[in-house]
Amino acid sequence: MYEEIFIRRSYLSGGIQLDTESPVVFDVGANIGMFSLFATSLRPKASVYAFEPMPPIFEKLRLNVARQGANVKLFEYGLSDTARQLPFTYYAGFSTLSGQRSYADPDAERALVRRSMVRAGGPASDGLDTYLDELLDFRFRETVHQCAVRRLSDVIDEERVDRIDLLKIDVQRAEADVLRGIEERHWGLVRQLVMEVHDAPGAPTEGRLGMVVDRLRRRGFRVVAEQEEELAGTDRHMVFAVRD
Repeated sequence: MYEEIFIRRSYLSGGIQLDTESPVVFDVGANIGMFSLFATSLRPKASVYAFEPMPPIFEKLRLNVARQGANVKLFEYGLSDTARQLPFTYYAGFSTLSGQRSYADPDAERALVRRSMVRAGGPASDGLDTYLDELLDFRFRETVHQCAVRRLSDVIDEERVDRIDLLKIDVQRAEADVLRGIEERHWGLVRQLVMEVHDAPGAPTEGRLGMVVDRLRRRGFRVVAEQEEELAGTDRHMVFAVRD
């Protein structure tokens, strides 16, 4: 995560910039706070709103933000299309792959991790496959938590937010729900958006990438959709949207 966010600056691609001294950043799916801390390290005067619904992960987020003294406001709930309680699957060994239980795809997650581990090992990884299944069984042990979700528009009204310079969304296949929680009257406040979008043939997410790109373009954004070479063949794509 550190290499992806701090070194490669993967979220600042496709024309995305934090080009103001005091940007307002919404970190939806904050996990342990890596992106929130990146934003405040880049722009110390940034105002960051970080959302993480799962208690075990939220506690790490809280500790990380406190230790860095970052200007991050924390919300112990997720964002969706309606306010409700939902079951979330928490993978203690791979917290970044945790998410809403209704969208969980353990086989796809295991295949993704297996692929990256084998690739990292390379030809010298003789015998790795012998232990990989046992390792993944341990890392993907799961618990279920009932977590709150709310609409982004309700948060905007309550917090009296008058602009969002960057809306970052990474919510493990629930990204369409987050977008549906933005009322039409609030879309004009969003200047830039970066999000992970899941789209897989034959899966419930099939066609989502095109739907998201079309929705953003109709709202006046210039949109770039791409997939990193190492993720080719998976359901993960990145979408970067900038309003002129």
